[in-house]
Amino acid sequence: MRVAQRTISRNYLRTLNGALSKRAESFERGSTGLKFATLSENVSDGTRAMHVQEQRYQATQYLDNTNNLLYEMNSVDSNMGSIHSILQTAQEKVLKGMSESMGQDGRDVLAKEISKLKEEILQFANAQYGGKYLFSGTNNSAAPFTVNEDTGKLMYNGIEVEKIQKEDGEYFYMDENNQKVTIPKNDPIYADIGLGYRYDGNMTADPRTAFQVSFSGLDLLGFGTATGENGTQVSGNLYDLLTEIENSLTPDLNKEALDDQYTQLVDLTDQVGVCRTDLGTRMNFLERNADRLQNDIDNLTEQESGLISSNPADEAIKLKECEYVWMAVLQLGSQILPSSLLDFMQ
Repeated sequence: MRVAQRTISRNYLRTLNGALSKRAESFERGSTGLKFATLSENVSDGTRAMHVQEQRYQATQYLDNTNNLLYEMNSVDSNMGSIHSILQTAQEKVLKGMSESMGQDGRDVLAKEISKLKEEILQFANAQYGGKYLFSGTNNSAAPFTVNEDTGKLMYNGIEVEKIQKEDGEYFYMDENNQKVTIPKNDPIYADIGLGYRYDGNMTADPRTAFQVSFSGLDLLGFGTATGENGTQVSGNLYDLLTEIENSLTPDLNKEALDDQYTQLVDLTDQVGVCRTDLGTRMNFLERNADRLQNDIDNLTEQESGLISSNPADEAIKLKECEYVWMAVLQLGSQILPSSLLDFMQ
């Protein structure tokens, strides 16, 4: 059967264009490092890659949240450590004041030093990080701890700390009608760090799926009042307790009251240590969570690369193969096409 020259030329040009197209595609894969340029070229891998990218983006956001929280927790730990150190110094001064060999003039000096220490504690209790009060619960509009100008008593979010009580994990005080009132702006704050954040029926964060980032200053400085072994009523918070210690040292020594106050000071100092231990547990959890998220990100990046990235060595071989095919097609054309058409193509 006779085949027309036009048919031969058309088929040859189709083959030539196909070889040229494959050569261009191979070159593009090698230069861009991608297996395909558009989703339509590989819908299956492209869709999976998009899902992997979304997962990696979320993991990256969780990791950023976790790292930011670690920075904040470091600041919290630093302030707690400063308060704990001040309290140890205060204990030493109280022991000196209780000594029989210490004269009243020396006790007067110690009382002034303790007064300065309690003001330092107040400053650390009102510390900020990134414009946020560290020990204020949900209150970020004003310093959580203040001192009543009339009574000299410590206040927390506007409530006298010695009147505050705790029951079933909730802080409250009794109003003039002897009714329980929840302490304002003292609710916990939670952050999403990739634990499957969920809300319960009351539209509050489920603590099992979120990380508590807030600290109540009441846990740190104490609250309420207590009665010592000698029958002395002592304050349950550090600031007011140090004020009472001042008054027991000067103008005259009140040994029995000072004994009860010192015992309470030791107990509250230990409570600060417990808070630091709890903080350390939280920080360790955050560090482990950061490691987990980083591993997830690395694995997702590797998975994405396997879906969309081309192998440079393989593409170099494929490009060379395409060039051989291209040269072979050109050589074939010299045998089956008229010289004039071949010269034009070249």
